[in-house]
Amino acid sequence: MKEHEKILCPSSKCKTGSEILGVRQDDGTVAILPQTLPVDAGFIERVGEDGVSAEQKFRFTNKCIEGGCSQWTGKSCGVIERVLEYMEELPVKDKLPACAIRKNCRWFYQSGAEACKVCVFVITEVTEHDARVLEAVE
Repeated sequence: MKEHEKILCPSSKCKTGSEILGVRQDDGTVAILPQTLPVDAGFIERVGEDGVSAEQKFRFTNKCIEGGCSQWTGKSCGVIERVLEYMEELPVKDKLPACAIRKNCRWFYQSGAEACKVCVFVITEVTEHDARVLEAVE
């Protein structure tokens, strides 16, 4: 297996074969799980029963598909680049959260510990409410 095939996206969509990386908290941050949990068809069916998308409740990980992803800049993941730029002025914790995928994480591979410090703030699917909160912070 080639090295790049082991790289994982820490903000993937919910689909069979993905794994749960974290759970969204009431404050909008994501609690990163110490161990990922597998996603199967049964989970997808149950999590969507309330009409709220899985990505609004959880963060998922799956293989990084690089150029097959709309977030790929041609050489790196644009998500973490934008998040790091945005978070530059906001206080973040120095202590890195425990993480089951760090050694294979695209964002860690690309930006090191700085990516881990802001990872808990990344929401895969932003709602209108989330957008209003972000505008209020700016």
